[in-house]
Amino acid sequence: MYELVFEPAFRSGYHRIKRAWPAVAYELRGALELLRVSGVLPAEYGAHELSNSGGNYNECIDFHLSDGVADVIVLYVPHKSNPSIRFVRMGTHEGLFRGPKSRAACV
Repeated sequence: MYELVFEPAFRSGYHRIKRAWPAVAYELRGALELLRVSGVLPAEYGAHELSNSGGNYNECIDFHLSDGVADVIVLYVPHKSNPSIRFVRMGTHEGLFRGPKSRAACV
C-alpha cells in the first residue's frame, strides 16, 4: 500500500477541474485507488515521466484522464525509498505546460 500525499496546488487544480468536468472526479478516484494499492497505473492512462530541458515538471510522472474528452493531466512523483506518492498538480495541458511558469517543481 502506498500513502498518497496531495500538495495544495494539486487540491486547487482538482477543485477547478471538478467544477468544469464533474465526471473527471470519478475517474480520478479510480486512478488514485490503483496507485494506492500497487503504485503503478495500467497502460491506458499513458503514464510517463516528463523530461524537458528547462521544464517545470521534470521527473514528474503525468497521466491523462477522460481519454481526451477533457484535456486533464495529473502530475505526481513516487518517493524513491518510501511507499508514498506525492501529487503535485492537476489541470489542463494548456494551463500546466503553456501557461506562465510555475514555481512548483517535482524534484
